[in-house]
Amino acid sequence: MSTTGAIDLTCLPFTPDTKEGAYQHPGQKSVLQRLGIWDKPSTADDLVQAMDAAGVDKLIVPAQAGNEWDIPWEIPAEMALRHPGRLYAVQSVNPSNISQGLRNLDEASKAPGFVGAHSYPHWWRLAPDDRVYYPFYAKCQELGVPIQIQVGQAFQNNLYNVGHPSTIDRIAVDFPELPIIGLHVGYPWEREMVAVSWKHPNVYIALDTHHPSSWSRDVTDFIRGDGATKMMFATNYPILDFADAISGIADLKFGDETEQLILRGNAERVYRF
Repeated sequence: MSTTGAIDLTCLPFTPDTKEGAYQHPGQKSVLQRLGIWDKPSTADDLVQAMDAAGVDKLIVPAQAGNEWDIPWEIPAEMALRHPGRLYAVQSVNPSNISQGLRNLDEASKAPGFVGAHSYPHWWRLAPDDRVYYPFYAKCQELGVPIQIQVGQAFQNNLYNVGHPSTIDRIAVDFPELPIIGLHVGYPWEREMVAVSWKHPNVYIALDTHHPSSWSRDVTDFIRGDGATKMMFATNYPILDFADAISGIADLKFGDETEQLILRGNAERVYRF
């Protein structure tokens, strides 16, 4: 293992079992094929083996709730049990049944390896600042855990975009003690994502899905300026390869201190590892 000890905020929970579920949903299967990962499902053991080879210490695996492709809590929870201290789990947000969704989140919070929540608003066609999500934000704030929110465009061609970064602004105002992590770098609205993160101490940006070589100048300038403590390494593996993403960050020459904040320090602080 290398000395980076990186912490990866998110992967795609694409296992042999969840691949079977994707077969039933043409929109999801199509996007996985276009992303070039349809033939790359990974078991928990496969993930840890790839992490070891790249110098990744910890990886957060999300459950996902949606109208098309559910990844039940049991999958990341079992991964975290199989590899404690390496794999961690975040519970999905399901606004279609708020009472049951809150019970599910509360129950998950008692499980080993639980570190927070994950929301994919495109599935529900409801923007992140829709009040239907507010009970979940309140619950996360009460539990003292971060929430990851997928921000930016929906990749699926049967879903429309609802995740503009400006929607995070209202959430951050209403829940100032809730750590909010915008996934996918906010692409294609990185400038707006950076602006919201700069404005709010509790808003962070996950650098997943888009290779470091493609990051906009808004992102790289923020990292070199006020944003060094607001950005967190993530891959959405297997969309990005662990080692390739780490190497891509090194190529941008942010300096050792900033690089370690991105790769480990910021996530370690926010997730209290």
